[in-house]
Amino acid sequence: MAAIAALVAGGGAAAQQAGPSFCARLAPQIGLSPTSKAGLYQGRLVSGLKAALVGGSGSIGFGVESVGTPTDDDARALKSACSMTRGEYRCVVDRPMVLTVSSNKGDGRVEAKPGEKALVTAKGVTVRCTDGVTA
Repeated sequence: MAAIAALVAGGGAAAQQAGPSFCARLAPQIGLSPTSKAGLYQGRLVSGLKAALVGGSGSIGFGVESVGTPTDDDARALKSACSMTRGEYRCVVDRPMVLTVSSNKGDGRVEAKPGEKALVTAKGVTVRCTDGVTA
């Protein structure tokens, strides 16, 4: 009976350890909301009266840093993690790293766990975070 209890308790701990996804952890920090598509969070940088007064302008900043001491490969990947492509700013999360996102709605800082993948994009005043993809 004790062995069964230990297995059940261990299974629960493993399930709790997985926790929320990368985007689910980032979303509340910068004002993103879940969409009807699983793993996709989206939000606008400005809203309400400010959007009406200034025409919907906003700004966003991204920063990445290593977790611990990075390998040479990790250091190279971090340097190219964020880029501008066709008018869209993109940050690829594909390894343990810390992503910091600063916007008019606040600052978010999330550490990516081993195996987590996500794509964070900003185009115009819209910010998206998609779990499980990097392209």
